[in-house]
Amino acid sequence: MVSERFSALRTKLSSRRTRTSASASKKLARRTPLRTLWWWLSFVVLAASGGFIPPAITLAFSVTEGWEGAGEFALLVAAGLVQGFILGIGEVIALRRGPLRVPVGRWIVVTTVAMGVAWIVALLPGSFGQLDWANPVVLAAMIVAVLVVILIVPLAQWFILRSRVRDAWRWMLVMGVATALGVGALLSGIVLAEGKATFISTLLPFILTGWVGILLFTIVSGLGVYWIAREAFTAAETSAVLARRAANESRATTAAKKAAARVGAAASPAIRKVASRVTTAAKKAGSQTAAAAKKSAASVKSRSAAARAKSQARKKKSSGQ
Repeated sequence: MVSERFSALRTKLSSRRTRTSASASKKLARRTPLRTLWWWLSFVVLAASGGFIPPAITLAFSVTEGWEGAGEFALLVAAGLVQGFILGIGEVIALRRGPLRVPVGRWIVVTTVAMGVAWIVALLPGSFGQLDWANPVVLAAMIVAVLVVILIVPLAQWFILRSRVRDAWRWMLVMGVATALGVGALLSGIVLAEGKATFISTLLPFILTGWVGILLFTIVSGLGVYWIAREAFTAAETSAVLARRAANESRATTAAKKAAARVGAAASPAIRKVASRVTTAAKKAGSQTAAAAKKSAASVKSRSAAARAKSQARKKKSSGQ
């Protein structure tokens, strides 16, 4: 009776394990590059739209209300951080529905911080003074700033993707092109909003050009993500890459420690010799100083004794007279 119950329980558990493994296999099979593309086009367009609202409203208020200086700078950077946070959430949801399973927390934090840095670099040139565009140094600095604004977010995300996909440099290429299209659309909205008197008339160009930029960014980046996801590592390959990287870093650290120990061992006799020389010189100088001090003290004592003897002789001579 007991054996029959155990056999029934074993059969039930084995069937449950079979169903669980089959369900997991189906879920893994559904994580295809095409699925990543559809989720990217669905979620990233929503996240990019939601993240674009805070900078657009802040820019419209800054134009109509005449905000300038540090206040405008701080508000736009804060809006940029919110934009990066929302965009990072949308991207990580889309990526984790396919073969590119990136860590959620790290991806969101990296995207948020990089977007904030991009806004800082974009706002610094015009926030605290007028630029001399005829100066070649200023022009070169602006070109560098534009490249930083376009590539800072893809570069930060590349550090996470490089251990999860082959030829991860393609991410920087694809996202750089997509970001350049989005930034170009935003700049055209800023140009169209110049001279507008009301908040609505200023906000509308931002919204329209922003939507165009968001669509261009989403479509171009989505096609690029589909292209990259086809070369994604499996979980085992990712673990192997991370293990190799940790082993290489450990070996590099051990080699650096050994080299430092060898240099220290080779240099220690010379260091001790120099230290002994310094100590001997210090002792010699100290003894010479002490002898000179004793000599000067003895001379002072002898002079004072002679002076006292002379004064006593004068007193006796004067009393005898």
